Amino acid sequence: MALIEVVGYSFSQGLLFAIITILIGWYVVANNLISFTRYIWIILPLLSFALSFLFLIAVNYTQCGSVNFPLITSSSMFTFVSILFFLIVSYFSFFQNFIIPIIPINLQQSYGIVIATAFFIFWAGMYGGAFGYGFAQSCPSK
Repeated sequence: MALIEVVGYSFSQGLLFAIITILIGWYVVANNLISFTRYIWIILPLLSFALSFLFLIAVNYTQCGSVNFPLITSSSMFTFVSILFFLIVSYFSFFQNFIIPIIPINLQQSYGIVIATAFFIFWAGMYGGAFGYGFAQSCPSK
């Protein structure tokens, strides 16, 4: 698999996770639910692991002709851990303050934290995806 394919896959994965974050945030804000962070800390890591696992099955099968589940499980953990790490980073207002000021003023009050978190989740998906896809394409020698 070429480097450009890994970047393309990880970009798609990061974009998907950022869109999921925005949709969850939109639902939480629109329905006046308790807290965006409560929902995102539970749903996003589990969903990212499951989706990454499915994506990596396809990559591993395409590259190797068979599926190596222990390799795919460990490769999916890169995305899971990077999502958790970037959720921790986005939780602190110090890091959010780099993103929120560039959001239009009418969206800052209700969706500022959501958009800032989606920004960090995009990069988490990119980072975890790049490592995960790199490992998932390695085939055991015959």
